Amino acid sequence: MEIPKSSAKYWMLFLIFSGNAINALDRSSLAFANTFIAKDLNLSMTTMGMVMSAFGWAYLLGNLPAGRLCDRFGEKKVYGLGAILWSFASAATGLAKGVGVLLVSRVLIGVGESANFPAATKVITERFDKSQRGMATGVFMAGLRVGFAITPALMIGLMLAFGSKANPNWHIAFYVTGLGSLLWVALWFLTYRDKAGSSVQPSAAPSLKVRIPLMVLLKYRNTWAMICVKFCQDYLYYLFLTWLPGYLVRARHLDLGKVVFYSTMPWIAGMVTQPLIGIIADKMINSGLDATKVKKSLLVLMQVVSLAVVFAGFAQSAVVAAWLLVLAMAGESACSALTWTIPQDLSPKGMSGTLGGVNNTSGAVASIAAPVITGFVAQHFGFQFALAFGGALTVVGILCVLFMMTTLRPLPIDTALYQGADKVAGAAANG
Repeated sequence: MEIPKSSAKYWMLFLIFSGNAINALDRSSLAFANTFIAKDLNLSMTTMGMVMSAFGWAYLLGNLPAGRLCDRFGEKKVYGLGAILWSFASAATGLAKGVGVLLVSRVLIGVGESANFPAATKVITERFDKSQRGMATGVFMAGLRVGFAITPALMIGLMLAFGSKANPNWHIAFYVTGLGSLLWVALWFLTYRDKAGSSVQPSAAPSLKVRIPLMVLLKYRNTWAMICVKFCQDYLYYLFLTWLPGYLVRARHLDLGKVVFYSTMPWIAGMVTQPLIGIIADKMINSGLDATKVKKSLLVLMQVVSLAVVFAGFAQSAVVAAWLLVLAMAGESACSALTWTIPQDLSPKGMSGTLGGVNNTSGAVASIAAPVITGFVAQHFGFQFALAFGGALTVVGILCVLFMMTTLRPLPIDTALYQGADKVAGAAANG
């Protein structure tokens, strides 16, 4: 199916937006079933935290290879195959009768979803001008929040439809959502087109594509600033993603109807703030303001808003706590959209997938740490301190923006040096 060139980039944006929503659904579905799974399988909060962090281990290891593969083979193949894997793995969660299947399914979901952000970063960097990348990134990121917003009602609705309040059927919920994701995969393969010349096409001739070693990218201060900010921001994100429903049930004693509502509202807030902050940043930069100052200022401001998470933990009223969490997620989501423009700004030509993989690897570390630390702290010290720890890391993120991050521009790497090395390697391969 061919898309007219004038609207092609917006169709590609829609595809990665909707793919991000599907990604979010399969990633977060466990969070809304973990209380019932733990009860059925007799698992503690700490054990469930470890199960939820299993996703992060595979996600951590998969991001850099996924970024490299996107740059080499094109995002269509890499992202599409990743989506097939995570869809089947999510469905397989419903087969679990013990910890083993839960762990394996979460690992495979992490492997598949590791292609999501590197591929999307490549799409946006190569198809949108700098003046539109804030908007495009915000729209793409909003897809994640759309997915998270529909997951509570969908998962709990399916569990109740095929079970009951006393005995929700979480098995069927995973079968439906996991296998249903394959509908998007079909749309992706039928309509997406890699941009000509955007990746290395394997052939009998060796590739002369520039491949900058990872260690070279890590020599730069801004790369480490990006990594640190991403970790701190994503810790709070994964705290919400994995433990928000459990917090509302265990600590605030809300019924399922209210859990659905207050688990949905933070993601709706994020769905609004992500494209909005991108549009605001683009307008400010296009008006002549310095891009680095604009992004750093907005990052700090939105992280300050995210600190509402600390006050939520100590609020006396469950309703006040829930709305403070909505405010915190609105700020975190805006930060997330901004942090994903940074690898686009720093990327040397042809390396956007790889640098996106570096960025998301940092987030993957947070996806491991947040579920385990939150579960452990909540079990032994209470959810107030678990939320406060997330707030403390947000403060660290603010300090990283203020004192580590410098001018946001492509890393000053002499790509000719590595292109020459590739030519030598290619000649040797031809023998």
